[in-house]
Amino acid sequence: MVKNKGLVAKIAPEAEYIIQGKESGAYVFEPHFSSAQRGKATIGDAKVVVLTSNNYLDLATHPEVIVAAKTALEKYGTGTCGARLHNGTTELHVQLEKACAEFFHTEDAVVLSAGYLANLAVISALADDETIIITDQYNHMSIVDGIALTNAQVRIFQHNNLEKLEYILKNSSQFKQKLIVVEGVYSMEGDLAPLDEIVNLSEKYDASLLVDEAHSFGFIGENSCGVADLKNVSDKVHLRMTTFSKSLANVGGCIATDRKTAEYIRHNAHQYIFNASLPPATVAGTLAALKVLKKEPWRQEKLWENTIRFRHGLQKLGLSTMDSCSPIVPIYVGDDQKNMEITKELLAKGVYIATAIFPAVPKNESRLRATITAALSQEDIDFALQKIAEVFQKHGLIA
Repeated sequence: MVKNKGLVAKIAPEAEYIIQGKESGAYVFEPHFSSAQRGKATIGDAKVVVLTSNNYLDLATHPEVIVAAKTALEKYGTGTCGARLHNGTTELHVQLEKACAEFFHTEDAVVLSAGYLANLAVISALADDETIIITDQYNHMSIVDGIALTNAQVRIFQHNNLEKLEYILKNSSQFKQKLIVVEGVYSMEGDLAPLDEIVNLSEKYDASLLVDEAHSFGFIGENSCGVADLKNVSDKVHLRMTTFSKSLANVGGCIATDRKTAEYIRHNAHQYIFNASLPPATVAGTLAALKVLKKEPWRQEKLWENTIRFRHGLQKLGLSTMDSCSPIVPIYVGDDQKNMEITKELLAKGVYIATAIFPAVPKNESRLRATITAALSQEDIDFALQKIAEVFQKHGLIA
């Protein structure tokens, strides 16, 4: 066993706290699933209503998606065993890039092995020491980490605060490149970026714009392309990122953009050059999911019906859902310890909702973070609301 010196000594207190929590049963993260996650799933021996999956359109178990993945698995094997620039690009990878570009109405799209890596790739490849990156304070950690890989100057503006954003832009004329980074739907708040107004500012001050559409792709906008689509500004956004692990029920991510920018990312982003490519079975499953998304619009309709039913149910109980207007529905608690206790008690009653505490959210702003999917039945939602009411009443959070 390594003695507690240096690095090990530094991490020991937090590691011991985590181990103690796991051994005492107080740990609320990483439950072990033993089934597919639809409206219900099995954790251990218990069947629970799942309100934390990003399988928004219930495509993870769709027969066409599974058959496509199986067929590719039999043809190509389990993996490419290589990076994209060498032996890691199959005809399926090329088809998926073309399909993503077509869906976003862009010239090209760059597919990477995770949505997280897509943000790291685009930011680290394009920003340099002559760039200023202007980023919303609530941007996803993949954006934060991508920025950390650059030598760019960084300015953070208060969440969705257009006045602060414009103030920074107005005072950034000394930089050769300006890059604004926002999310279409914010992953912990569930609210939308005022993207039409942000686009106006980007044009006024000659700034590029990167929009993370991870939690809006597939079910927001006339063409289900995200918030840029909803606000009719798709053709004015230089860089659009999405992930395949949510609406498309697989894994991976892409950057949709013009041809020149795409080729530059392919030949300069370390996350593309030095990372093994997506397994062909995953690529085939993603392609199939994209086709199903287009031809079965009832899935988006069901998702929004479920979202509205759940959000209105919470509001009738007197609970705050903050400014959410998406299938991400936060339930404000405030106290970290109470938040984790509520999560455990709900799980024991047959409802699994993720807990969000610092550093995922600001200190003293802890919340439950529900994500609604098309897989949920009305009975699932009503059952969850009943159990939430019972637990929140017990803790004195509602009358």
